[in-house]
This record gives sequence, structure tokens and C-alpha cells, in this order.
Amino acid sequence: MFEPSPLLLRARALTGFVELVNELGGDPASLLAAAGIEPQVLSHPEATISLPGTVALLERAADRLVTPHFGLLLAQRQDISVLGPMALIARGADTVGSALAAMARNLPYHVARTSLYLQAGPADGDAWLRYELPREAGPLQRQAVEMCCLLTFKALRMLTGNSGTDARVAFAHSAGPAPSHHGEIFTCPVDFQQEGNGVIFPESVLRRPLEGGRQPMHEAAERFVAQVIRRNPLDLACQIEELIARQLASGCCSLADIARQLNVHERTLQRRLDAQQIRFVDILDRVRQGQAREFLRQRGLPLTEVANLLGYSEQRSLSRACRRWFGTTPAALRAEA
Repeated sequence: MFEPSPLLLRARALTGFVELVNELGGDPASLLAAAGIEPQVLSHPEATISLPGTVALLERAADRLVTPHFGLLLAQRQDISVLGPMALIARGADTVGSALAAMARNLPYHVARTSLYLQAGPADGDAWLRYELPREAGPLQRQAVEMCCLLTFKALRMLTGNSGTDARVAFAHSAGPAPSHHGEIFTCPVDFQQEGNGVIFPESVLRRPLEGGRQPMHEAAERFVAQVIRRNPLDLACQIEELIARQLASGCCSLADIARQLNVHERTLQRRLDAQQIRFVDILDRVRQGQAREFLRQRGLPLTEVANLLGYSEQRSLSRACRRWFGTTPAALRAEA
């Protein structure tokens, strides 16, 4: 009988946690220790940490600091670290709808088994960008859900280039002790005890060209790329590897795409790689191999979805790659994990 695979997310989800807890007069070290999270992990945004541990951490912080909107306050601090990678993924899209779809496809890389999907309703003419955490993430999810819904709302504002006043937010949980904070932070109507969580907006927004949202999206993407370069100032291969890892599922991972993001000409980037005897295709293959291991451990992800997340158009390409990397099929590798 298989052991369930651990639910993980990227440490970037806790960007700003230490600073916020300090401002509220708390002890971030003790809160992190109680959740089993090493403080030094937070300095490595791409490291993985426990999703149930993080969900419990947010609930504990809200309770101990008597701050019922703690998750919302944390999400307010996360434009650069969270929306930056999403901006990289979305900025090649033509419409708001296609950008949101690309972001949803990439979400499992950042938070395993978390659902972000578009559906109709709840009223005619509405679209619902719905967000759900898996039940196994913990019995109490208010802080994590509110935090992620605010980030989703901010992503929609970034794409549309407006304040989001034509949207409203829905939560499945009750209003709680401080509902006034929600309206102030979201700047739109917020409804509680709904059939799900997420952002509801006019369906026509999905067909809207991205002209109005391109500038904030490009700015967020540029800030993120600058962070990547600062983290790896002398390591071109690591810069390329990190940029590829964020956007495999979007299909924007060619040499030309990465060169544009690094603000250099494609031929210039190729010359720099040649000088270091590095092949772009080898970096791409290495990233895919590493992510394949990670995704195949998540048994909740169908193999077709794993193939999509790795940038393959069909599952057969994943099967061929796994035989080359691991000498076995994806299904067999998953069974052995």
C-alpha cells in the first residue's frame, strides 16, 4: 500500500512572514519552530516546505498575534516574489483569459495539488476564478485561503490594469471577527459562506486584450528577473535554469524567450553560453528531469498533467524522456517513489 506523498509548496509563500510577525510584536522563530520550519529555509525561495505545516503556521500566527486577517496582511507584502514569476508566465498571452489559464497550469509547481480554475457563474454573465486547497492541507485553512485569494485578486488587477472594482470575492468560510478588514483590503464586495473561494468578475473580462495590463505585468516580471540575477550574479546557467523552471508549462522556454527576459540579444546569449561550453538544451533537459521527479511523486497529478507541466504537448514525449533519464516509464517510476 502506497504512502501518501507529502504536500509541499515553495518557501516563497512565506515571503515577508518574519517582518510581519516582528511588526505585530510576535516571535517568528518560535512560530516557525512550532510548525517544523527552519528559519534559514525562508532565505531560499525555491526550497520546498510542508503545505500542512504552513497552513497551520498561518492559523497559529493569527491566533497568537490576535490578528484575524493575518493572511491578508502577509499577501499585501508579496507582489514581487509571488506575482513576479506569474507575470513571466502570463505576459506572453493575448487575452486575460489565456493569461489566467497559463497561470493556473503552472500553479502545481509552486503549490502541490492546489486548484486554481475558471468556471462559469454563480450568476449568468459571470466568470469565477476559483481557488481550493486540498483537504489534507489541514482542517483550518482560513488564513491560507484568504491569503491566496488576495494574491489571485491582485493578479487579476495586474492583468486588467484596473482596480478590480467590477469584481467581488467569495469565501466558503464565515465572516469571522473582523470582516471590515476584507472590504478595505480587497476594495470590492466580499461575500462569506459561499459555495467556494475565489474571485468573481464579468465573463467579458476573459476576452479582454492585455493591452491595459501589460505595463504592470512587465514591471513585475522585470523585478523578478532582477532578483534572479542578483541571486546568481556570476552564474549564467543558474539564471537560465531558474527562469526555465518558473515557466515550463507556459511554453515560453526557448533560447529567444530567455534572452528577451535577460534583456540581451539571442546571439549574445548564445555566445556567452558557448564561451562557457554550456548548451541551452542541456539546461532545459536538466530542469525537466528534476521537475519530473518532483511531479511524479505527487500521485494526485495525472500523467497527462505532468507532461503539460514539463512543457510537453503529449504524454508520449514524457514517456520517452523518462526512459532516457531513468530507464523506466513514468508510471513505473511513480510506483517506485
